[in-house]
Amino acid sequence: MRTGPPDSPPRVTIARRAGGAQKRVGLGSPDTWRPGRSYRRITEMDAVEGPPAAGPVNPFSPTAVARVTEQGTGGSTVVTAAVRDATDQLDDYLRTGDGAVVALVGDYGTGKTHLAVELLAHARRVTGAAGQAIYLDAPGDTFLSLHRRFLTRLSRDAVRELLTGYPPDPSADQLVQRLRADLAEVTTDPAFGTALAMLLDPSTEAAAWDWLSGHPPGPALVAAGVTPSTDVEATAVEAMGVLALLHGRRHDRFVLVLDELDKILTAGGRPGPETMARLQRLLGVFTSAGALLVIAGLPDMLHLLSTEVRQRIGPIVRMSALTGEDVRTFIRQTQLRAFGQARLAPFTVETTEYLANLADGVPRRVIRLCYHLFQRAAQAGTPVTHVMVREVVRVQFDLASRQDVAADVRRVLTQDGWSYQRDHLIGSMRDLPVDFWIPLEERNAGCCVLLSESILKAEEVDDLHRRVVAIRAAVPDSEVILVVVGHLPAEFAAELAGTFSVEPIVHDPQSFAEDLSGSVKALMRRLEQAIGADALTSVRQRVERIHRQQSNTQRSIEHLSYQLDEIRGELRPAGLLGVVRQHQPEAGATPPLPGRVARMFVEAIDALDQLTGFERRLRDAFAPHRVATVGGADGGQALRSLLRSRDVQRAVGTSVVLRRLIEAFREGVEQWYDGHRADPQPTDLERLDLLCETYDGIAEYLPLFQLDTLSGLAAAGAGGEDGADPVDRSRTWSQARSVFDGLGGRVRQLLLAG
Repeated sequence: MRTGPPDSPPRVTIARRAGGAQKRVGLGSPDTWRPGRSYRRITEMDAVEGPPAAGPVNPFSPTAVARVTEQGTGGSTVVTAAVRDATDQLDDYLRTGDGAVVALVGDYGTGKTHLAVELLAHARRVTGAAGQAIYLDAPGDTFLSLHRRFLTRLSRDAVRELLTGYPPDPSADQLVQRLRADLAEVTTDPAFGTALAMLLDPSTEAAAWDWLSGHPPGPALVAAGVTPSTDVEATAVEAMGVLALLHGRRHDRFVLVLDELDKILTAGGRPGPETMARLQRLLGVFTSAGALLVIAGLPDMLHLLSTEVRQRIGPIVRMSALTGEDVRTFIRQTQLRAFGQARLAPFTVETTEYLANLADGVPRRVIRLCYHLFQRAAQAGTPVTHVMVREVVRVQFDLASRQDVAADVRRVLTQDGWSYQRDHLIGSMRDLPVDFWIPLEERNAGCCVLLSESILKAEEVDDLHRRVVAIRAAVPDSEVILVVVGHLPAEFAAELAGTFSVEPIVHDPQSFAEDLSGSVKALMRRLEQAIGADALTSVRQRVERIHRQQSNTQRSIEHLSYQLDEIRGELRPAGLLGVVRQHQPEAGATPPLPGRVARMFVEAIDALDQLTGFERRLRDAFAPHRVATVGGADGGQALRSLLRSRDVQRAVGTSVVLRRLIEAFREGVEQWYDGHRADPQPTDLERLDLLCETYDGIAEYLPLFQLDTLSGLAAAGAGGEDGADPVDRSRTWSQARSVFDGLGGRVRQLLLAG
């Protein structure tokens, strides 16, 4: 036991979030130091090893949902470079009071929300007031909507309390003038001084609050000289600055955490000059008000910003991956909280290193894997093994197996019309056969594709190097492509890039087909040029390949039609997804879900419809009384034309699966809520966790990028039969992912919040 020195500044260790809109992450750390309090540091000496007790409660979260509370997320924590940088910036602000903007940037699941919420909790502990630090989840809408969320967090009474330094004056004009002078740092609009003065008068309080909320001025405000705003968005931004300034004047410090800012930037497609101007103004008014604005978003957010906006952002904190040591600290700290012992078992140092590598250090994945691995080890009564880690990673994250990837390779080569040989022997019988051999016909030359599991050791890199040398010794005119099924560290990838003909391809369902197809074509052209193939032979081979492509495409279409017929039958009653009901409650009936939860599902389906337009075009094709023309063709003809594209077929399949997934998830949640909303027991909550985890686990790996292919469906025929303007196709697949990703966690949080 030891106590921190008297002059130690109050600090907090911050956890990294596990992705999505709501995450619960925790990575072990020392306890938070507070003046006059002793604390102990978890070290290797504290670890208690050994098998878990029989039938232990699983201490790890299956869903990784962060709970935004006054005290933070409540998860275990670890100090990373991102945590140190963000905390230093917050401490600097709390010490000096100089207004600033800090950005937290990271991909899905890297811990942005968790870090933001813990920063918020730290600010509240230091300032001693919850109202001085506020968290906002940015809406996928407008700055006016953002401002209204801000006001909801404050309340009318809280804003009135900020004005207690302005006692009602016998001269209302003097009060207004004083307010206008004080607000000059963030706005020159005299209406704010007038409205705030009227907020202190009970007779005009309601009218003033309505105007501050973004509504047109009522008669009382009009009589006082307040006119309707010509730009309600700009007025909303200035109103947020006014409130930030009042907070700073009243309490000396004010922190606003604005999470998922990229949603508001991309609500109408790529942000235009007006959006950038409003964001620039927002950053400016908070800095002028002496407040700290913490904005969090995806890495793409930075690319969307104009140069002027980037210049107003101070430090940019980038989230980083977790190391094996971080994972071990998290495991020990989590078990300390649950069992009173900082133990690593049933994990080992070796399996945690392996786990960190296969999860790419992403906290969301680490937490899920720890939950399932602990469960599996407890049931088996053994420590976690490498085999367990591989199996759980593949099952939980729907990663492809070696057999799956081999099938993908066959599919790509077949679609591109290449002739190939499977498990082809090159060299002597002592050598292993190559997984795929693509010969350059009539020549002792060709390209081979090698498949490999995760490459995590230098010895495995050496083995691959020796194998490539042996292949080229046997067939000098050969090219070699490496496909990695699993994880490939960056340092090994760079080393192997010099050994193989092209950079190793790490299997990614979203890009693998394109990557492999392009590599094979480029290498086969290189071989033709290297060996000096005559033009006539090259043309003949290309014609034969085109013929094979056409034949394969025809067979694929026929097979797809057969599969769709089978799936249609399986989705009928008693199928996997069950009966998809129309969730339109009868008049006067109680909705099956709380309003906020029901709206979340409706918004997800609406976002999908707006993104793809497929459902609308399909309805139009069978509605003769609704004439939808595209270049003179009726809706059915236009749909047939678009569906000739294989890419469109894949995208439509993705959209249909996503829609069915959302509807099935909604139905499962409704059934759970109907039976357990009154008094859910621990087992009931576990079932809800499983429902939400199942949705998130499936949605996370759907190839949503393919939905962008459906732009023709969404844009064409978007207008209604009444001649109204076409609906703006305002979402791309990257923005849509923010709607669908983490939906399970958000639904769970709202259900438990009541």
